[in-house]
This record gives sequence, structure tokens and C-alpha cells, in this order.
Amino acid sequence: DLAALAKALVRLGPMLRSAAPGHHMRLGVADRHADLGETAARAPGKGWADVDGAIEVTIANDRTHEIADICRSLRPVMEEFCDAASVHVMAGPMFNMVPVSPGGTFLSLAFRRDPALSQAQFRDWWFNHHAGLAIPVLGEALLAYDQVHVEQPVSMEAAQAFGARHVEYDAYDNLTWQDRSGYLRSVSDPDKMGPLLADEIGSIDQTSRRSAIMSEIV
Repeated sequence: DLAALAKALVRLGPMLRSAAPGHHMRLGVADRHADLGETAARAPGKGWADVDGAIEVTIANDRTHEIADICRSLRPVMEEFCDAASVHVMAGPMFNMVPVSPGGTFLSLAFRRDPALSQAQFRDWWFNHHAGLAIPVLGEALLAYDQVHVEQPVSMEAAQAFGARHVEYDAYDNLTWQDRSGYLRSVSDPDKMGPLLADEIGSIDQTSRRSAIMSEIV
């Protein structure tokens, strides 16, 4: 019941944010509006997993030692509205690929690299090549694009602190639009999207994707 989840996040938002004092937090609930269809990064039969919600915490570099404590503090609040066993936790350095502007719709996307690539090769492709293709394709409607280069040791520590099973990812992507219409304007031209999706072949393990289009909860 996504509507119930959204209400819980509104109600418990202050408690969630108090678990990460002084840090920016973004809350989202999956938008499964019929207009989004398969463009919402949901492709049955490809092994892609749905996501009901996302909690993003942005931490300054000199305060990353607080990650584990934040995860411990989040657990009892989140148990009120989610199956804690379903939670995947990941952390790593974040890179703003375009200047950030606020918006109410965002893509929450985690995935692993193709096994044929080393971590260094994958990060070089993602940061130096793929982003340069994606940004002009997605166009002016794209308000923010952040890459989180997931680090396994800190993610394992964070998952353990939360009490979740560690699930290995190499990347967490979030891209922001003003609203659902802005997202659709960015991704609905197959002639533009085709080369972008083709560029992912051989770099992303497509069976590992865990993603959804989110509506931000404020």
C-alpha cells in the first residue's frame, strides 16, 4: 500500500530526520502511475526488482564516521512502516554530475557492474563516458544527476549497524525532475534513448537493477 507508506513517511519524517541531524535527507515513495509504464525502469522478466521507497542521506566528507550511528538510529523508526529485512543499505562518495536544482520526482537506481569489468574500469566508464552521453539526451528537464560510487566496506558496516543483510552493489544513481511530466519528456524519445541504453551493455549487470521512479515526500 504505497499510499499508506507515503502517509507514514510524512508522519515519521521528523523522527527519521532527527536520526541524521545536520544532514540532508530525501524521502521517496515509488510512483507507479500508468503513464510511466515500462519507462519507470521496471522490466518484468529481466530480473529487475521493484522498490517501494528510498531514504537518501547526504553526509559531508568530514562526518562520514557518523554513518553507522545514523543507520542504528533509523532502524527503530523504519520498523514502524517497512519490512526491515527487505532494506538494502549502500554508501559511498557522491558526485554531482549536473548543477543541482530541486524537483519532486526522482529515479532511485542501484546496480552492479558487469562481471567482465574491474571496479576501476566500471567507474571510469560511468563517470567519464556514460554521464556525458546521458546528460544531453535527458535534456533541460533533468534537474540533478548524482552518482554514488558504492564502497563495500562502509556499506557492509552500515548494513550491519542497521541490522540488514549486506547486498553488494557498485552504483547508486539518482536523477531528479520537476515532476512526472518532466521525467517523461526526458526519456520518451526512443531515437535518443536507444544509444544511451545500448551504451550500458557490457558495463551494467542488468539483472541486478533495483529501481523505481519516486515521488519526494516533504
